[in-house]
Amino acid sequence: MVAIWLLLGIGLLAFLFTAVGLLASNDVYVQIQFLSPGAVVGAVAICAAVLVKEGFSQGGMKAIAIAVLLLLANPVLSHATARAARIRRKGQWPPTAAEAIPMADDAQPSRSAGEHP
Repeated sequence: MVAIWLLLGIGLLAFLFTAVGLLASNDVYVQIQFLSPGAVVGAVAICAAVLVKEGFSQGGMKAIAIAVLLLLANPVLSHATARAARIRRKGQWPPTAAEAIPMADDAQPSRSAGEHP
């Protein structure tokens, strides 16, 4: 019983941290980063609490499926949200010429003696 309450407390704290972070920041990219603890730690801890309570019954197996789905979907959805925010802000996905990072001369790939430019 203690493990269930401990897991629920961890999940609650992760979601509370997420909520405070979302309210404190006004940049969309920082807000996306604050969503990770709630989506990963909070959701998995709550699913683990359900698994401890229910065991490997139908409810426990659903909790495992939900946790796996959230762990797989969170990075993809975070990337898609960041990409959409960049396209909305910049008007395009690839970097513009002004944002290009200049490469140093020593960072250029070396050519062997037989290769021509």
